Amino acid sequence: MAMTTTMVAWESRRDQLQGGGGGGHGHGGERREHMFEKVVTPSDVGKLNRLVVPKHYAEKYFPLGAAARSSPAGTVLCFEDARRGGGETWRFRYSYWSSSQSYVITKGWSRFVRDKRLVAGDTVSFCRAGGRLFIDCRRRAAVPPTTSSLAPQAASINVQRSSAVDEKEAAAGCGGRCLRLFGVDLQLLAEPPALDLQL
Repeated sequence: MAMTTTMVAWESRRDQLQGGGGGGHGHGGERREHMFEKVVTPSDVGKLNRLVVPKHYAEKYFPLGAAARSSPAGTVLCFEDARRGGGETWRFRYSYWSSSQSYVITKGWSRFVRDKRLVAGDTVSFCRAGGRLFIDCRRRAAVPPTTSSLAPQAASINVQRSSAVDEKEAAAGCGGRCLRLFGVDLQLLAEPPALDLQL
């Protein structure tokens, strides 16, 4: 099956971009316009080898002509690496999947994921300058765990400082319902919670 290559017209905004609207500077004095960004999901960086482009951004920034939209091969979009000064070009197959009614970037995406070491929660951003497209990514911010997320749900923890505590003493101290795990005594609840299964 032959793949259709379609030129996507970005020229309509070139005058505005050169006149001072938009983000950082591109090459040749053009200003970059931030289009959108997406926090990648586990399926975006997993074995499916595709990035789902949110529909409203896809239709606004990457409109497909009738022929490309109906073709499973879609079109090819070329992005320059925003951080490497446009030195590296990423070619992605971009198409519309009518079965799921979604716009996707497929061929070439898995190589980008591997090269950038993307993981779920990282952000991919897209911008343009005249007729040139740029892609960038950044790591997700590390979030320290909260104490509430570490709180035990079904056991109270009784930490024994001495590793020489006899198991019989530990069991007696917990009323016989104790579990020792990695040198920590976990006191089990006296009664399991009652379940009301009335239908």
